Amino acid sequence: MDYRFLGRTGLRVSRIGFGVYSLTGLYGSVPEEDAIELLRYAERLGINFFDTADVYANGYGEELLCRAFGERGMARIVVATKIGYDFYSRRTPPPRRYDETYLLWASEKSSERLCKKPIDLIQIHNPSLHVLRDMSFWKTVERLTEEGFAKHVGVALGPETDVLEHAIILLQHGRVESIQFVYNILEQEPGATIARMAASRGVGTIARVPHGGGVLDESITLAEARNLSDHRSLRRNGWYEWAFKVYSEVKNVLENAPGTPGQKALRFVIDSAPIDAVIVVAKNKDRLKEYIEALELPPLVNDIIRTLREIYTKYVEESPEKPAKSLSIMRTWASVFEQIGY
Repeated sequence: MDYRFLGRTGLRVSRIGFGVYSLTGLYGSVPEEDAIELLRYAERLGINFFDTADVYANGYGEELLCRAFGERGMARIVVATKIGYDFYSRRTPPPRRYDETYLLWASEKSSERLCKKPIDLIQIHNPSLHVLRDMSFWKTVERLTEEGFAKHVGVALGPETDVLEHAIILLQHGRVESIQFVYNILEQEPGATIARMAASRGVGTIARVPHGGGVLDESITLAEARNLSDHRSLRRNGWYEWAFKVYSEVKNVLENAPGTPGQKALRFVIDSAPIDAVIVVAKNKDRLKEYIEALELPPLVNDIIRTLREIYTKYVEESPEKPAKSLSIMRTWASVFEQIGY
């Protein structure tokens, strides 16, 4: 396992982090005893960075970590959770709340479930542009560390990928220490630009969805994708058809690169942008071990990365989830981004 510091936080994290949401029903069901064993196995393989959220199965994603490692074991690992969805309201879908009273209370509840205080990293979960422009929100962010709820505070952007404007606003504030976003071969922007912007400011970068919902590691077929009922079914209509079409070209480019499809997808994320940690989802030991072994492979050569970027550029305008606003910002500010090294 490789390790690096998450931005300027001082947190030493494994390059491969474990996405606990894969064990909470969002990617199909996993028996609790199997989930606990998989989490412990992940630590034995060298993973020390575990990413979850309070909203995952209404707190279960946090409770699961405490059950797997216990209070003493939780001190060994780096835990990142997310707050901002008020699942306590029992409304469907849960409303987003970012007011001071709620965020402080939600942080306390997360600490109780995780049997850990302060939490290593609390990420504000999918805040809107309106929230990010509100100065009272940033004062609340400061209170999370000042009052001992979190060692560090970051932001997880989403659920959509068209979030470059969000990143630009939050990076203007010096209070954010990490940023999490979608980044993979099929969804390269605005992730690549966000990563460069964040890294230049010493902000930690966490990439998620490295396998594009199962397309890039070939863990799902198009027929299966059309019948999904879990979290992956939230993709816009037609996205999987588009993704498999693009992947047919991507696969040819990667044919002679070493590793499995899933490993090659991870190498792209790690080799093509300044990413501190990439969050993987795995429901069994073999798949998790395969992902970790990607770190033992040689980096993708620049020519391959360049060609994969060209394929993305060629097809992105056809994507049902095209990040139109982000691409427009990038085109408008292209010369400025180039001058300052983005």
